[in-house]
Amino acid sequence: MSKIVERVVAQQLHEYLAINDLLPCNQSAHCRHHSTETAMLCVISDVLSEADEQRVTLLASLDMTAAFDCVDHSLLLMLLQWKFGLEKMALEWMTLFLTGRTQQVAYIGQLSPILPVLYGVPQGSVLGPLLFMLYTTELHDVVTKHG
Repeated sequence: MSKIVERVVAQQLHEYLAINDLLPCNQSAHCRHHSTETAMLCVISDVLSEADEQRVTLLASLDMTAAFDCVDHSLLLMLLQWKFGLEKMALEWMTLFLTGRTQQVAYIGQLSPILPVLYGVPQGSVLGPLLFMLYTTELHDVVTKHG
């Protein structure tokens, strides 16, 4: 049931972001008719265009290993409110979705203490990738501004 609710929320959030033109223009994730292939074709096209103009092209690659685990809940919620305009019930729902989670590790028959999860989007969630994309839009803004 939770996956169904997440899918509905993700669809509504994506529609809201698209209608209000809040998604980064070069973002391929969660955009209809965009994929890894279209993103690579865009990069190749940009490189070839710059080469035709005899300009130097630099490509920076970021290692995003475990990046979903590093999302600061309070910062994400602040971004959702101030940058993306979520308010009242939507913001409360996102707060409840992200906070109050716990974790425990089992190793060789032993259980660790139960600890609160203060960072990261829920593993395997439907909303996780979309929330991560929104969390990293500031990076996209900086690259676009100085690129």
